[in-house]
Amino acid sequence: MDYKKIEENKRIATEFYYNMGIAKDPEGIKPFLGDKFIEHSQLVADGPEAFVRFVKFRRDNFPEARNEIKMTIADQDKVMFHVYSKLTPDGIGRNIVDTFRIEDGKVVEHWNVTKKMETLEYPPLTDNGIFNPLGDAILTDLDKTEENRKLVTELYIAYGIDHDIEKCLDLMGDVYIQHNPNVQDGPAHFARFVKWRREKYPQWQNKIMVTVAQGNLVGFHVHSTMFPGDAGRNLVDIYRVENGKIVEHWDTIMNVEVGKFPPLTDYGLW
Repeated sequence: MDYKKIEENKRIATEFYYNMGIAKDPEGIKPFLGDKFIEHSQLVADGPEAFVRFVKFRRDNFPEARNEIKMTIADQDKVMFHVYSKLTPDGIGRNIVDTFRIEDGKVVEHWNVTKKMETLEYPPLTDNGIFNPLGDAILTDLDKTEENRKLVTELYIAYGIDHDIEKCLDLMGDVYIQHNPNVQDGPAHFARFVKWRREKYPQWQNKIMVTVAQGNLVGFHVHSTMFPGDAGRNLVDIYRVENGKIVEHWDTIMNVEVGKFPPLTDYGLW
């Protein structure tokens, strides 16, 4: 594993994201963009010029908008950011994951999931919050990246494809910290969730489309469908591994909408 390259990719992506999401500087992002820029959002066109135009629009229409990076996972050629985004100071904000692919030192491809945060009518089921409070301090075990990637992928297949509750429990720790406000902590509650989903939606499938792994953190961009023909959800699941067991989970979920107009690119969401 080329740790130097991974750190360089992280630096490039972070500086690019600062210019995009904090400074909102259209000129400032230009040096980071490659000659090509593949966009997987259906609302932004391909190409570096289109992305510069998007940043200019955001600056002109939401001058106080801020995108705060809460967690970073940097791989050999991709960098995933879990982000708290606010378009206005008094807005409740959004739970976002932006993933960028780096090629020859330039940002050349982008995937994203955006979930508007909601004012809850009832208290969340945990007090853990939606985001990672530790910043980069959460990242450990860089030498175990591939081992952890394999472990979490095994869990995800057991969970999202095979719906195998016992296999999931074998891979999880005694502690399981949940950052989705609608799901309780603990492996027993995760098992209950899988059992309920399996019984209610027996043909449900979560298909991994993009993976980013670094140390003890593994993130998946996923196409989730409840039944055949379902447009599904574009989601990201992020897991933390500790001592060979999966112990923590964050997610961002966005419904896939059937558009009235063709998407602005032909690359799809993944």
